[in-house]
Amino acid sequence: TVYNVDARAFRREMGISGYMNPQLNLEQIAERYEIEPERIRDYLRPYVQYNGIYTILNNGFVRSLVATIVVTATSVLVGALLGIMTGSALAGFRRGWHMFVYNSYLLNMIIPPMMVILPQYLIMTRYLGLENSLLSLILLHIKGGALSTMVFTSYIATVPKELREPVYMDGGKHYHYFLYILLPLMGTPFAVFASITMPWFWNDLLHALVFLRPENYTLPAFIASIGGTFTTNYEAIFSGVLFSLVPILLVYLVFQKLFIRSAMAGAIAGARANGAPVI
Repeated sequence: TVYNVDARAFRREMGISGYMNPQLNLEQIAERYEIEPERIRDYLRPYVQYNGIYTILNNGFVRSLVATIVVTATSVLVGALLGIMTGSALAGFRRGWHMFVYNSYLLNMIIPPMMVILPQYLIMTRYLGLENSLLSLILLHIKGGALSTMVFTSYIATVPKELREPVYMDGGKHYHYFLYILLPLMGTPFAVFASITMPWFWNDLLHALVFLRPENYTLPAFIASIGGTFTTNYEAIFSGVLFSLVPILLVYLVFQKLFIRSAMAGAIAGARANGAPVI
């Protein structure tokens, strides 16, 4: 078993000044520095009982958790907003170039992330100066993606024209229609988009390892960094994995009615399209 104990804090608590040989065992430390063995055991007992929890909390888990929440929440909200804007322009494919743009977005589905990781790194670090910045992950997540384009374009295409025409007849502009008519109707497609992309953004390991340094790691990269070269603290890794699942599970529990409603809306729409009776 591996225990991650802060040697500096241990020396300060035990009143040890100067260098302490890390190869010494507890009996040797107690004998050399004239410390009661029971006092050392009392200090180390929480590390034995809660080894994994102590390790992750003392090595930046909270900081990584906050970074992950910021990246995920911002990516979902901004990505959804951009998807709605794209869908409002492409819905119905009213012009010839709309289909070309739509198919260009769909190309993202067949390009593996590893093939574009080097160009992305060069753009983010050399041209945008976003090395070791959470903004780089957010930009990579909200870039034009196939999922948001498909979800919002297909849903906006079903919005009746009768809701749009009165806006223009009363002298309104497109942004009036977008803000006061379209956005309030986007709850169902947003739930679909968020339920699919949120785990992707939350568990993004590749981009966090490439674009961030250890002091700014998100949770997946932080948990991956716990494993050592010669030893691995499995208690800390499993504790980190468990704690990293709690926030996203809470989100699903809180918004489960919205997610269920979005799934049922899709099922009902599909049944109507196939001519099946809907009760």
